[in-house]
Amino acid sequence: RVAMAISPSGINPAVGSKLSLGSPEAFTLANWICCSYSYYLGAELLRFDSLIGESVLKHLWHHQDAILCCSLKSVPVFIFANQAGLDMLETTLVALQDITW
Repeated sequence: RVAMAISPSGINPAVGSKLSLGSPEAFTLANWICCSYSYYLGAELLRFDSLIGESVLKHLWHHQDAILCCSLKSVPVFIFANQAGLDMLETTLVALQDITW
């Protein structure tokens, strides 16, 4: 549900209820993605000082590079991909967690 909050509203109405774009959970996920990127790669994914509120989420979703997030388990599970990541994997946000290695 949290990953769905970053996607634009109406991307898949069959998914059911999702968090609002401006929800604290959605902003937290976007923040974690950006902080993780910065920590591990030493560069900023987005400049938070120039973005506020929903614009952070929109920039993350529409980022030109594929952004993929997965859980660290014995078999990784994808938990989020932005639009470029979904296009690269040729999948949808709904089917993302069904991808196996």
